[in-house]
Amino acid sequence: MAQPPTKPFTPRPGDVLDTGEGLIAPADRELSGKLAGLSLPRQVVVLAIWPLLEQTLNFLVTFIDTMITGHLPIERQSVPAMDAITVGGYVIWVVGMLQMSMGIGAAALVARAIGARHKRLANAALGQALVLGVCCGSMIAAGLWLIAPYLARLMNLDDQAAPFCVTYLRIISPVAPMIGWLLIGNAALRAAGDTRRPFVVMVCVNLTNIATSLLFVYGPAPVGGHGVAGIAAGTALSWCVGSAIVLTMLARGRSPIRLRLTRLRPHWHTMQRIIRVGVPNLVESSGMWATNFAVLWYIGQMHTRAAMGAHMIAVRLEGISYMLGFAIATAAATLVGQYMGLGDVQRARRAVLLCFGIALALMSAMGVLFLVVPEQLVHMVSRADEHRAMAPTL
Repeated sequence: MAQPPTKPFTPRPGDVLDTGEGLIAPADRELSGKLAGLSLPRQVVVLAIWPLLEQTLNFLVTFIDTMITGHLPIERQSVPAMDAITVGGYVIWVVGMLQMSMGIGAAALVARAIGARHKRLANAALGQALVLGVCCGSMIAAGLWLIAPYLARLMNLDDQAAPFCVTYLRIISPVAPMIGWLLIGNAALRAAGDTRRPFVVMVCVNLTNIATSLLFVYGPAPVGGHGVAGIAAGTALSWCVGSAIVLTMLARGRSPIRLRLTRLRPHWHTMQRIIRVGVPNLVESSGMWATNFAVLWYIGQMHTRAAMGAHMIAVRLEGISYMLGFAIATAAATLVGQYMGLGDVQRARRAVLLCFGIALALMSAMGVLFLVVPEQLVHMVSRADEHRAMAPTL
């Protein structure tokens, strides 16, 4: 006798949910911690405000480098140095993109595990992501050191800019694993609902970057006067400081997740879960990067002085709008992960729609700003006449 079709399961207030990671009692059906009892819009604000501040600081790391390059004290050095930093910036983008894919995979596991009250899984995801980060970063460091001269040649940099580019990349390349630790650690903290500590970490990164870069460029000899090498050294040192701080925070265990040495032993199943989540994002980001890099390569073939640097200035300024979108996306990812951990698909969908509307409005407003005052923004970044003439039109 045929069985009647079963109705889809809809959780009710009295149900005890089994998420596959453990049972969730009826009293625990709301989000925990600082999100408990808040309306959905307030949850978005609470989760987005610290990532926005953090992303502002993250943006400032490379933006300050660009500004220092645009105001180098040696006459006529800003234009070739800006071209070199432009190529370096796209390479750093790739490094961050590869490492952040591990962070995204870890964040997805951490958010869902925290929502399901499964801290052991969250800690395991953190540890395995950090292992993947150091492996990936070590390969990036070795490869980047070797290909730096060929990359400068590929981008058709002139005789002044090419040595700057090689110097910049070879100073940055050894810290690729530290970049991974910084990005993965911050991503895991955010996914666990702790958005304040990543902000504190990025404050330290920026203060270190600004202080050391200015010292290495403008300070008295032999510490100062190093130009592009000084900018690269300041940035590299700041990432090392940031990674050390975030690892210390995670090891102390005062956040919802904790770094334990036992979780650093390779566990292939957890690694596969992280990679399975992170790779689609990496593929998507790679397409965006490849398109932008192709544009940069084409600009390099134009043999137009300062064109590459002007392009980078425009991209850096445009990046201001991305900070807003990323902050809202962080809130959306955290809420979706935690609501899915509770088994509440309906509120997960509502969180996505609300965050989409907020991000659309904010980024549209930034587009209007770029149309209204482009010259003033460019003049803030570079004193080179070539950049000031070319970048606003972009």
